[in-house]
Amino acid sequence: MRIRLPKTPTVNRISCLVVALGQLVATPVRAQAPWTDERVSAHARERAPVTVAAHGTARRAQARVEGVGLHPNPFLDWERQETFSPNAQSQDVLRAHIPFDLSGRRDAARLLAELDAEDSRAGASSVGQELAARALGLFYAALALERRTDLLREAQGVLDEVSRVLSSRQAAGEASGYERARLALEAELGRSRLERASAERAVTIQELAALLGADEARATVRGDFEVADPAPLDELMARARESHPLLRSLEVQVDLARRARSAADTAWIPRFEIFGGYNLQIGPQAGHGYAVGVVLDVPVFDRGQGEQAEASAALSSLSDYEGALRAAVRASVAAARARLEAALTERRRFAAATGDDTGLLLRAASSGYRGGERTLVELLDARRAVLEVAERELTLDLTVRLADVELRRTTGAL
Repeated sequence: MRIRLPKTPTVNRISCLVVALGQLVATPVRAQAPWTDERVSAHARERAPVTVAAHGTARRAQARVEGVGLHPNPFLDWERQETFSPNAQSQDVLRAHIPFDLSGRRDAARLLAELDAEDSRAGASSVGQELAARALGLFYAALALERRTDLLREAQGVLDEVSRVLSSRQAAGEASGYERARLALEAELGRSRLERASAERAVTIQELAALLGADEARATVRGDFEVADPAPLDELMARARESHPLLRSLEVQVDLARRARSAADTAWIPRFEIFGGYNLQIGPQAGHGYAVGVVLDVPVFDRGQGEQAEASAALSSLSDYEGALRAAVRASVAAARARLEAALTERRRFAAATGDDTGLLLRAASSGYRGGERTLVELLDARRAVLEVAERELTLDLTVRLADVELRRTTGAL
């Protein structure tokens, strides 16, 4: 930012500079954007150090494909033959060679390299999904700790109100020292829990930032714990076939392996090269002409057995892997779906069973204590019961969200 000072006396210039600096100081600092579910998941898949390294390995595997299965380069050769006196004579031959490989050896090698590259890409995507699940676990843990901090602050507010009532009673000689000591201990326990929750939240945010490789250790989290009922298992499996990185890549790999096996079946076809050039002879019998010929590779020992064996092994292992992978994914999806369904059921049941009683309990205890009908111990017991119910609800909320993250991971939807 450039500040232009007017051509005025020194006092005016100083005043102008002070005003300009005041505006700079007053300019609000841009706050960090809060972490959200979508942002955490995308960052984990694309920019976290572990996934960046995995994608780098996949790119190198793909780059290696470019150098596999190419046609052999043509080449030139020059040959000179000379005899010494008494019949000195020399001969120069310049030839151009063009190799030909009409077998499936090159295609098989390239397809196998593409198979390795595809497997590396699928592995990188799978690493991204796994890391996204871990990051979202930390994200929702931080969000739950933030909510727990709010609950504990509200609980401290109730204790402050009780302390004011107790102070007025003590001034009137209606409160005992036991009640004052009991309330002080409860207040200190509440402050300790609040400090612990705040510290855990800060550490969880730092762990999330470290996992993502982001310099946002002071960032805030924004989200909720609302989760819809899971879809039927067959529908979830249909989604998994479209989005699960390993399942999605499996069909591509099987196709590459089949094509490599087919190409390797013709690896026995011999390679050959043709050459032609100019022949110059100098000496007693000077002259010039041409040179042509064919070189044929006789496949006695190497008939493409290596390419055939590798392609067959790739196809066989993928066939075995395909059945096991589909069964494992289906079992994982079914288990994650059952876990989410059970967590949702328990959250609804607990909310229905305790929703009316908690508010009534605390209101009755508070009003009774103010009216002198309830003791301090009864009020503190009611407050603790309400707080335990709220924390249990928060625990169930977190359980539901983590179960949803696991279901999204197993279907490849992160």
